[in-house]
Amino acid sequence: MASAARTTGVVYERRRPEKTTLYEIVRDNVETLYGAIDDGAIAVRIPKHAKKELEAYLDCGLLCRGFARLRCHRCEDSRLVAFSCKGRGFCPSCLGRRMCATAANLIEDVLPEVAFRPWVLTFPFPWRRRLARTGRCSGC
Repeated sequence: MASAARTTGVVYERRRPEKTTLYEIVRDNVETLYGAIDDGAIAVRIPKHAKKELEAYLDCGLLCRGFARLRCHRCEDSRLVAFSCKGRGFCPSCLGRRMCATAANLIEDVLPEVAFRPWVLTFPFPWRRRLARTGRCSGC
């Protein structure tokens, strides 16, 4: 680790999702939520893809759920890198990585190198339902 830090100035530190508050809350309560839904205590339905996303989040970043060993040929340093869930809707780490990759793609490959000025158009609340339904503003 010391040789990699000397050459790049950056030291890799493994993310530990099991120590975050969100992970603890999901881990401790997901089975209770499923049980309450099955018993009819809560009148909601969780889609299969949402359950799959929650369960994948609980495996994301944990070495006990799978990892790859990476070795540097120059300094012979090796590290274990845990597999990620690559989720799209719940995991903060995977969502952050996806947002960064999307922003980099937009900046490097999609948008031309010119100045941009963002504009936001909003409508009063009473108009919004009609606009969503008909797409017309006449008589608002």
